[in-house]
Amino acid sequence: MITYLLRPVRQFAQALVANDSPNQVAWGFVLGMVIGLVPKGNLLAILLGMILLSLRVNKSAGLVGVGLFAFVGMLLDPLAHRIGTLVLVWEPLRPLNALLYESAVSPWLGLNNTVVVGQVVIALYLAYPAFRLSHLFAIRVQARVSRWLLRFRAVRWLRGLEIGTQWGIDS
Repeated sequence: MITYLLRPVRQFAQALVANDSPNQVAWGFVLGMVIGLVPKGNLLAILLGMILLSLRVNKSAGLVGVGLFAFVGMLLDPLAHRIGTLVLVWEPLRPLNALLYESAVSPWLGLNNTVVVGQVVIALYLAYPAFRLSHLFAIRVQARVSRWLLRFRAVRWLRGLEIGTQWGIDS
């Protein structure tokens, strides 16, 4: 019973002290940034969330990215509306936009919405700089944070609880 109650705390502690490579941390943060920027009322945000949870990336870095950029995304909505309008009326992309608009999943993806398209363009534009910065951050900070967290008995206990659960020892 207590295993199920402590599972979220255990998974968060393991994600912080995991032996993930800096690339996994950086890609997790970038996917979280994209999810945070995209408006949440459409299928696109759900698909991006499923991608974050299904790939082998650092989930805690992804959740930090979602948390940070959800607020930034709201502030960027006027800019995203202008960028999305430019993309949707740009003549070379007009046939593609018409094809997407007429598809069956278009209302659920939200790619006919100027804010959604603008936020996707902004997210794609910021993906490479966010990857580089978070990769550099992971290289410099991840080992120190892991050593600092493993000093605490509670974190070591939570990591041991995971091993016990895998071996069939239920507390």
